[in-house]
Amino acid sequence: MQHEDPDNLVIDLRLNGGGDFNQGLKYVVNPIRRLPRINRSGHLVILIGPRTVSAAMVNAVHFRKQTKAIIVGQSIGEKPNSYQEARDMILPNSRWAARHSIRFYRFVGGKENLIRPDQEIRETWGDFQAGRDPVMDWVLGTIRRIS
Repeated sequence: MQHEDPDNLVIDLRLNGGGDFNQGLKYVVNPIRRLPRINRSGHLVILIGPRTVSAAMVNAVHFRKQTKAIIVGQSIGEKPNSYQEARDMILPNSRWAARHSIRFYRFVGGKENLIRPDQEIRETWGDFQAGRDPVMDWVLGTIRRIS
């Protein structure tokens, strides 16, 4: 990315089901945080939505707290302060598979256990049917005004 010298960067986490948030922090958030041309107001945009969950949700929090990113879209679809780190087990008597979380994380403070975007943009069924992406349309319009 440094070789191309971009002026803006948009990261779309709207359909990201996660992975390992430490990897996202190490390989995505931290390197971008150190790029002054990108990490400035109006030039780094993170897209979120109801299907931004797990590690993607945590990395959205990292971007909010550690960069000058603007977060755009809809509220994230899970509670940021919650039990995570899912593990599977087989119940000994029934042999049924069970999934449980082993660690409680607190990623946001305050009373509201929610991650809201800085700029909320709702998508409709009509947008989907027409092949429109109002979130990206807003971002592209905003970037053109800033540049």
